[in-house]
Amino acid sequence: MKKIFSLPINPKIPPDFIKRNFVGFLNTYKDYIYDLYFTCRMPPFTQDAMGELFVSDEHTIIDQALWIRDKTGIPLSATFNNIYVRPDQRNLDMWIENYKSLYDAGIHIVTLPHTSWVSTGQIQKEYPKLFIKNTILRDVTRPNEVVELARAGFHYVNLDRDLMRDRERLLEIKEAKDYCEEEGYPVKLSLLVNEGCWGNCPIMTEHYHYNNTRQGSEPQYFNDSISRVSCSKWDALNGVSALKAANLPPWKEDWEEFLDLGIDVFKMHGRESGLRLQESMGIIERWVLGEREVKGGLTDILFPQYREYMDDVDLKERPIDVWREKIKTCKFNCWKCNYCDLVYESGKGNNKVNPKVPLLLDAIDNAQKGSSNYERIAIDGLTSNITRHFLNNLCSAKDTVYLELGCYAGSTFYSALQNNEAKGYAVDNFKGSIAPFREDIVFMGYDNPKEEFEKHKNDRVVLIEDDIGSIDIPEKCNVVFYDADNDPISQYKNLLHVYNFCADEFILIVDDANFEGVVESTNDFITTKKLNIIFERKILTTVPEDVNSWWNGIYILLLQK
Repeated sequence: MKKIFSLPINPKIPPDFIKRNFVGFLNTYKDYIYDLYFTCRMPPFTQDAMGELFVSDEHTIIDQALWIRDKTGIPLSATFNNIYVRPDQRNLDMWIENYKSLYDAGIHIVTLPHTSWVSTGQIQKEYPKLFIKNTILRDVTRPNEVVELARAGFHYVNLDRDLMRDRERLLEIKEAKDYCEEEGYPVKLSLLVNEGCWGNCPIMTEHYHYNNTRQGSEPQYFNDSISRVSCSKWDALNGVSALKAANLPPWKEDWEEFLDLGIDVFKMHGRESGLRLQESMGIIERWVLGEREVKGGLTDILFPQYREYMDDVDLKERPIDVWREKIKTCKFNCWKCNYCDLVYESGKGNNKVNPKVPLLLDAIDNAQKGSSNYERIAIDGLTSNITRHFLNNLCSAKDTVYLELGCYAGSTFYSALQNNEAKGYAVDNFKGSIAPFREDIVFMGYDNPKEEFEKHKNDRVVLIEDDIGSIDIPEKCNVVFYDADNDPISQYKNLLHVYNFCADEFILIVDDANFEGVVESTNDFITTKKLNIIFERKILTTVPEDVNSWWNGIYILLLQK
């Protein structure tokens, strides 16, 4: 058996999952797992390319990794991949000093971003048992780079993911690997095989630059509004994205070809995505089961989602079979090929993009530009103009029935309906008072917010004065804005009740996504009701109560019952 999978440890997954599921999985399949890599942050590496901030501190993350290692016997690999940390002598000395406790704990595999550091020989002198990897962010694509990295002292080279569709270049790199072996500095080769990013992504460098240089409470790239122009938009609008992603093809036989081409280890994704980690675990499981016993041909495909392209489409030659050969040499030159589009369009399981997805994307984009049917409304409220524009854009769609939970005096509610034909239900018990957290925000508020709300009522507006858990709405709402109690337990219960008044397909917007537990509570509701997520977008803010951005963040979903 070959240990060919490098699997991540995800510090965000619940401890119960680690103890009950993850460790058991690792012990079952450890004969196939090369190592477990994990995010490691210590000076000078206080941030990394994934960009996520963890609730637990770095010490806790390391302790968790060591605990998993002790329970499974699988070696650990500490990941330091921030290429924007200055490769100077001071930072090298700092890293060497800070790594000692990890080395003494038996963590003898490490990913480092700087060739100059390794070339000095200082790391090897201080830690002679250390096995050194390069970071995939260095985009190694040429045979000479492999040779020079091996000469510098790297034992393991993460190749650029795009090479999976350049068979000619991989053969050249294998030749370079053989040369290194002959010269006395052997090197292992690895490919990241299921990241899901578009091949030759033009924004990837900017994405990693953003994450590696973010500070404090700044959201990671995909939770910042700027990411609206990149893959979150492409994936939503293009059903063919799975075929153009830098993933290995779904057939186990094809993965074995990569082993013959000199690849030693398949690096699996999921260091900060729970869903991607579960996908990686599923791939390993299907790989092993396929070696033992294939029942009904179910384990020969490592990515089950590709099966929709494998149905008989009454063609002499299945497009997916032609695609399988084309991608070996296509180099992700999609501009002159477009065969992925043909495969997608020919499949029986082909589903066109949901028409509400472009509506949502345009609503976000236009809100950011300050564009909608909304004009200034003289109602004081704790929100931002971007949020007002966004809600107004959503309510501009034909046959919109809008439900706002927590309307106060109607600042966002009437902004949403202004110059639109939508019907609106507003819910509030008008108990208590509201006030900003920030002292610099001028907010006068209202002694009687209900009275202020009713000043602006028309025949398209229904006000329900009650607790959310007691309301009854006579028609189904297709746009729901939750701006009420964001205590996770209360929010969860409220959403469960409101579910009864939602259309079979509805847009859910949850305010204050920055706050702890808000997104998680929403996802718990989605899981409980077994809703299908058609579109998901989380936008967070750096500054709390940001009147020039999305206030306290927003969570946007298109859900289907």
